[in-house]
Amino acid sequence: MPVGRIVRSIAGFFYVEPVESDGKLIECAARGKLKYQSEALVVGDWVDYELEETKGVITRVHPRENLLKRPYIANVNLIVLVFAHTNPDPNDLLMAKFLVLAESSGIPYMIVFNKTDLVSKRKANQLAEKYRNYGYKVLCTSVVSHLGKRKLQQELAGKVAVFAGPSGVGKSALLNMVSPGLELRTGAVSEKIGRGKHTTREVQLLKTRQNGYIADTPGFTQIDLDFIEPQQLSDYFPEFESFKEYCKFSTCCHDAEPQCGVKQAVSECKVDEMRYQNYLELLAEVRKFYKNRYR
Repeated sequence: MPVGRIVRSIAGFFYVEPVESDGKLIECAARGKLKYQSEALVVGDWVDYELEETKGVITRVHPRENLLKRPYIANVNLIVLVFAHTNPDPNDLLMAKFLVLAESSGIPYMIVFNKTDLVSKRKANQLAEKYRNYGYKVLCTSVVSHLGKRKLQQELAGKVAVFAGPSGVGKSALLNMVSPGLELRTGAVSEKIGRGKHTTREVQLLKTRQNGYIADTPGFTQIDLDFIEPQQLSDYFPEFESFKEYCKFSTCCHDAEPQCGVKQAVSECKVDEMRYQNYLELLAEVRKFYKNRYR
């Protein structure tokens, strides 16, 4: 039975790229229980299908490696969080939110600081090193000078990658740098399905020149933390981990409790004060969601 990957999902139809693909997609419908089960089929799924003339019917979905829920996409290998050195300036709290979402997904991820050409080398290095010291993988890029192009291409090669980040940081230009023509293909696909190039609400996988895929996923910029429990939040701040063992209480949220290892580390400048304040703001937000959930 033929096997392929779902690369688009539109109005109940799934567009499958066969394993042995010549670039042509097979329009498929779902069969049996798959047709009625929520989340039974999502973009990124590997599936078995049967051909019926020029169209297909999906008969089985293969086990998933993972499932990203903002947006729904399966079998993701890499999340690339893109921010700018300036224009717009980095927002530490917004970055913390994106990083919590990526960390909580269990999927490998990295930070890309774009527009390096707009700041001094010293300023660019300071920002990159700050986040490396927190424990994150960081790459600096510039579409103007092609800084970081080869390294990013290597990171994307053969992977299904999701790009996310605030508006205006240069995600589209960055993608076109590492895989020229990608935006043009995005436009062609969108025109074919009757949607504007930048307004599609459907998840798509766009093939890159590095034999991988980029997920065209505007929905990933929704960054509510309503699915996180208050006591879980600190798990997603990697620099806290080595200090949590010194907390008096195993349920410590590292804000009001006495004898807290994380607070002690902050006072001794072993944990960055700004990051800790970001954590407290996100903790207040998570608690608000939690309270509303159990009213």
